[in-house]
Amino acid sequence: MSASAPGPRTGPHSRQHRSFTRRGILRSVLGGAASLPFLARNRAFATDPQDAFLIHAASTSVLAGDVVAPTLIIAGNTGTGPARWAPLLAPALQTALPAHAPINLRPVAGQDGVTGANLFDSQTGGTALLISGSAVIAALCGDSRVHFDYQRWIPVFLASGAPVVVGRLEFKRSLRAFFQNHPVRVAVTSPTGIELPTLLALTMLSMNVIPVSGLATSEASLAALRKGTVDAVQLPPQVATPETLAALKAEGFEILFSHATCTGDMDLDFTRRPDIVRQHVERHPLFPAYQATAHAAALDAALVLQMLTAPASAALWRHASQMTAEQAAVQATARTNHLNVVASADISGFYSQLTPELSGILALRRWIALNSPFWPTGQTAPPVR
Repeated sequence: MSASAPGPRTGPHSRQHRSFTRRGILRSVLGGAASLPFLARNRAFATDPQDAFLIHAASTSVLAGDVVAPTLIIAGNTGTGPARWAPLLAPALQTALPAHAPINLRPVAGQDGVTGANLFDSQTGGTALLISGSAVIAALCGDSRVHFDYQRWIPVFLASGAPVVVGRLEFKRSLRAFFQNHPVRVAVTSPTGIELPTLLALTMLSMNVIPVSGLATSEASLAALRKGTVDAVQLPPQVATPETLAALKAEGFEILFSHATCTGDMDLDFTRRPDIVRQHVERHPLFPAYQATAHAAALDAALVLQMLTAPASAALWRHASQMTAEQAAVQATARTNHLNVVASADISGFYSQLTPELSGILALRRWIALNSPFWPTGQTAPPVR
């Protein structure tokens, strides 16, 4: 044997090297075998050639055993949309995602979800968020607590419904003159809470709106309406059932309008009622802000990813969400709560409506700045001259 010819490798390092190699091969083979049903199901499901390519690319990581269990941040207290949907969505998504461990659920306290959204925006990779529209409204209003940018998120699933406004008001032909300088008290959780589109809608109809804060539940708002301490309430779709609305009408209350936003009863849609359209509200400076906040108020829960999510991973989430949205249990829950669920490509149209033009945001924040100093005293701001 020549002196330069390599001889057989011996010693503990060579045995360790061969052992690691065998273990790596076994791990890859076993991980790949476990992932084959998932990959076959999702490649068959992918009708978009680009998504099919991305899922094929993601299969490389799956076969290598690199996929870890994602974390799902639940931004909202018990009783909010994210908290209601999380126990149903997590197991459904788990069957469609390639993670080898259950999804980690991370509840974050906060009624409007701002705290959870801030936490989500500070994470790096492997994290999704369930959020409601109240956090979007806080961002639109310029709330100082907001340190996130929802416009950068990637939505993959959402559930939405039509809030309905009920009250003692009557829409007359001379609506603008009839309500001139007449204060209208509206039950709200806070002046810039989920009921904001109702405040904006009535303001565009030349009503002097006074938000009555601290009514955090529909039950408390309806009790105040029956006592006569407020004139109008905004009911979420879960509460505004046909039976409930019929009972309220029998008590003498008017079903005023809904923030339909392409869901619910189109005849009640604020932007479609003939007696409201005649007021030319679409020309009002606050109308773009109304449209954005109305969509946000209709958003019961949205599942979003971070902006820098890898395209292959985003494709997996989109297909997992589409498969989840089609499950019978998810559809049944949506019907029970009078909601619509959409996923994948159907989301973009709705989600884009959450962001008005800059002029609309500025008009909204100017309106809040002018009126908010007078709301705690139960007064309305003087007219701008």
